[in-house]
Amino acid sequence: MRRPFVFLLISVLLSCSASKNLPRVTPNLDDLIATSWVLDAINKDVVDKKDYMKGLPALNFREKGILDGMTGCNSFSGKYALGEQFKLDTGAMTKMNCPGSDEEEFLEALQTTTSLLMEGDHLLFMNGNEELLKFSPEPKL
Repeated sequence: MRRPFVFLLISVLLSCSASKNLPRVTPNLDDLIATSWVLDAINKDVVDKKDYMKGLPALNFREKGILDGMTGCNSFSGKYALGEQFKLDTGAMTKMNCPGSDEEEFLEALQTTTSLLMEGDHLLFMNGNEELLKFSPEPKL
């Protein structure tokens, strides 16, 4: 009687731990432009919407290397380049003052990103092996 329970418990635990070790793969253009990306974490610290005046930072990758987004305070429209090394230029940006915002930390992480990875449905901005930013697809309404 105990043997089936132990087997079931081990199976559940293994399936839970396996889901945390999803493979990391390089995204292609279709992965990026298929959705709007909303920030989940900076340097592995989960972000809180209350730390951003206008909501969580978000990015939209467009075709032909066009990028637009919001820092949680200011909007921007710039460019990105996929390849051996990922490059991003936030380009034109509004200049509102947002006291208490984590905007500067977000922008610094964007500008020091050297590669992108997909982990499940999450988009990771990396610098070497260091995870700088983690995004989730914006929920569909």
